[in-house]
Formats: sequence, structure tokens, C-alpha cells
Amino acid sequence: MVQLRLMTDEKDRGEDVLAVLLPLLNACTALQASEPTRLSHRGGGLRVVLDVQLAGAPTVTVERDDASTGTYTRSGGPPARRPRARRALPPAG
Repeated sequence: MVQLRLMTDEKDRGEDVLAVLLPLLNACTALQASEPTRLSHRGGGLRVVLDVQLAGAPTVTVERDDASTGTYTRSGGPPARRPRARRALPPAG
């Protein structure tokens, strides 16, 4: 995943840049951008994150199954892989 981050201590200036950047990204046929996620900024500035991928790249949706079977469902892209189980450490002594 590729992320674009817009970060500044000047919130108004960041909003102005974001207002120009979003239409450009949305108009670009070679890229697909997610909706911007606004992060908190202690100093009152602006922090925004966008996920960007190449257009035509497979979109992957992952669903979690909380049943004890530990199965995973995935649509699009390569087949899902189950995480490897970690071996327990030997008892101390």
C-alpha cells in the first residue's frame, strides 16, 4: 500500500493544498485514491493520509471470521495466506 501524507502546522495552508490535490488525484486515470483520513495534530495544524494505488490493480477485501475455525475469506488478488502459528517458548528453569 502506498500512502500520501499531507502534514503542516498551518491548517489553512494545508486545507488549500488539499483542495487542489484531491481533484487532481480524482481526475487522474492512472491512480485510485481513497477518501482522505484526517489525523489529530497537537499543534492545531493539519495531517491527512490518503491510500493510493495504480488504477486497474486488483482491489482486495478481507473479511474476518471470528469462529474458532480460523478461516479467512478474501476476494480478488492472490489467495489468502494463514498466519504461521508461533511455537511456545520452553519453560524457564
